[in-house]
Amino acid sequence: MMKQAQIGYDVKGAKTVLSWKILLDYDPHSSSLEDAVGEHYTIYKTKEDGYLLHCRHRLQDSFAGDVYDGPEYVYPISREVVCLYALLHERDDIIEREGLASERKLLVERVLSSVTGENKKVVQAKKEIYLHLEDITAQIDGSSFALGDDLKHDLFELQQCLTVGAYRAALAICGRLLELCLKLYCIQNSIEFSDKWMVGQLINAISRSEYYLDPSLKDVWQIINQQRIVGVHVKERAPIPSKEQAFMVSFAIIDVLKRLIKESKRP
Repeated sequence: MMKQAQIGYDVKGAKTVLSWKILLDYDPHSSSLEDAVGEHYTIYKTKEDGYLLHCRHRLQDSFAGDVYDGPEYVYPISREVVCLYALLHERDDIIEREGLASERKLLVERVLSSVTGENKKVVQAKKEIYLHLEDITAQIDGSSFALGDDLKHDLFELQQCLTVGAYRAALAICGRLLELCLKLYCIQNSIEFSDKWMVGQLINAISRSEYYLDPSLKDVWQIINQQRIVGVHVKERAPIPSKEQAFMVSFAIIDVLKRLIKESKRP
């Protein structure tokens, strides 16, 4: 039977949210791991919607020796800590069930902003790419984009490239995303174009039309195109893109895509 903790908190009547074990040894013939040697953890939700973390130790002085109860503690934890444990155990269902989406966002922001050597613009770009990727994908699913599947696949690949530090590959994916975005822009605004056109030709077509094109996209394309040339012609030289450069370009592409989605929903 569970004992009341030394500091006075009781889990009687509380609901189990998450449990896990860090085991050192166990009896292979036992039908349960509850008595195994190690640390046993459980997060409970109280009737007052608070959270308690219960830690129970099972100890053994020697190999094959007797197992006995060690220290046992119960103490309150915040919603943010519950979210942290759910993330560590890859339990998105707990985050959804307990309504911890805002805590998750704050935690990820805090982790990203604590990375040394990154300025605020890079952190903001990461937030846009990592934190809102699922939202953008959901919006694409709910839109009439003819190229929706391609966009979702490229967004996923972009995230993977940025995560592992493959910045030249990330810029290559950004080039493809930019081309898709510009073609979608032409479709939405009835601007004639050819499927064979590259980004430069698409930018020129839109620039000649009555519609506004953010001039910064030309600068973004120059950065992307420089890396694309290196990928095709190995004798050409271009500096390896920095982390900041890769995230800034990615941020710009994500921003273009978000605006396209917003425009597509207008009557």
